[in-house]
Amino acid sequence: MFRFLCLLLSLPSGLFLGSFQLEQISDQFPLEGLEEKLEFWKAIFTHYGEGEVVFHDQNDLQLIYDVAQVGKSVPNDNVASERQKRELETRERELQTIMDDIRKWGSTSNRLTEEHKRIIRILKSHGYTPTSAELERLIRNIHSQRGIKEKFRESLIRSGKYLDSIEKILEQHNVPKELALLPHVESSFDHGAYSKRGAAGIWQFIRSTGRQYMTINSYVDERLDPLKATEAAARLLQQNYKTLGSWPLAITAFNHGRNGMARAKRLYGNDLEMIINHYTSPTFGYASKNFYIEFLAAVDVARNYNDYFGHLNIAEPIQFDSLVLDRSHHLIHITSIPDLSEEIIQEYNPQIRQPIWQKSKILPRGLTLRLPKGMRETVQMALDSATTLSTQTFVTANGSVAYRVQYGDTLSYIAKNLGTSIRLLQQDNNISNANRIYPDQLLYVTGTTDNPSRPDQYQVRRGDTLERIATRFGISIWQLQQANHIKNPHRILRGQVLLIPDS
Repeated sequence: MFRFLCLLLSLPSGLFLGSFQLEQISDQFPLEGLEEKLEFWKAIFTHYGEGEVVFHDQNDLQLIYDVAQVGKSVPNDNVASERQKRELETRERELQTIMDDIRKWGSTSNRLTEEHKRIIRILKSHGYTPTSAELERLIRNIHSQRGIKEKFRESLIRSGKYLDSIEKILEQHNVPKELALLPHVESSFDHGAYSKRGAAGIWQFIRSTGRQYMTINSYVDERLDPLKATEAAARLLQQNYKTLGSWPLAITAFNHGRNGMARAKRLYGNDLEMIINHYTSPTFGYASKNFYIEFLAAVDVARNYNDYFGHLNIAEPIQFDSLVLDRSHHLIHITSIPDLSEEIIQEYNPQIRQPIWQKSKILPRGLTLRLPKGMRETVQMALDSATTLSTQTFVTANGSVAYRVQYGDTLSYIAKNLGTSIRLLQQDNNISNANRIYPDQLLYVTGTTDNPSRPDQYQVRRGDTLERIATRFGISIWQLQQANHIKNPHRILRGQVLLIPDS
């Protein structure tokens, strides 16, 4: 059980002492009419910790009914997470019941307890008259918001690693550099962040949107590359701005979608406050309504972080070289260089996914490889002199690793260098005789000795159906269709390489 803190009738004072003022950027990012909401979010970012949950009205953010002290969030512990969720739901129902009692009994009834009277005092102090109609509306608006003070502090520290580079990219795309601080809201500057909806990276692109701007397949997910993702975010934000004509709407569209905000603009113009208060849509909820205000709060806190958190050891900007691979290469051609271990390459390249590290070890053509500063020339020389194998190994358009057989190759030589086995190469390519391969033959690598029973790709064989393949790998037909963009589940071709998604 959790105990409830004393009610804060107004948000904490004394938090706003910084030298930077949002009025300095109000020509692009207006604040008028949103001031009270802004104070709420600044308090969520800097005053309330992750062990505190604020119960408030979702429209009038200053109307706070209670602050619950709970355990820290436990996203990786389903049992504890569900227990916390039930406890918070119980408290929300208790508040709803208290307000419903007042509605039914009247605000002067002798049946009211001290808790009922406390809620009445809160409502009156915020200008609400506890009538039956008013209470009925307010009951439906109770919302809970967890504090993120510790999380925001860590976000500020992490942000130093890429912030300078992000600002430069945004400015190159004529996007205000203040938007470099939007990842504080989206992901806390965690490049490995994933949401429940599958959004990824510091800018939290969902897969469908990300694919419009970046490479996303089984081997590379550029959403996880902070700089590639920033390029994509800059393009998307600039497109939003050109369509909507104001930065408040363009920023809100980053969360809600450009088409949705265009509909809102047709109804209410460029006035975001008017849109927040009156625009209705099934998808324009609490998160979308508060997204721009959270951004402004993040700008204020980030620009004045010393006033909120004191001295912080902000991460040093990462120093790196970039190298675009003109052909596929085996990872060993890089990791054999002194001071370039696989762990270092992983640290600099979060966009490279696990199938490469754990299985194929093949870096695909076109990959922008990040390297420690000063290592570009050394790596380029090593790759230029790499063995013939790497020149004939590539990643196909659908993300499958393939190898074109050269004169003198043996299946044993190919399997060893591709990190697989002779048996799996035979199985994946319908080769009955391991001694019979021929020059220019294309071999697909769909599994490795690490996990022969569950590859990331599968080459369709004679007699296969989508249902049979799905059953073999313990997934649904729908998952196979989604992963491979197959509209007709009865139409697959022999030799076609299918991506096998996680179950």
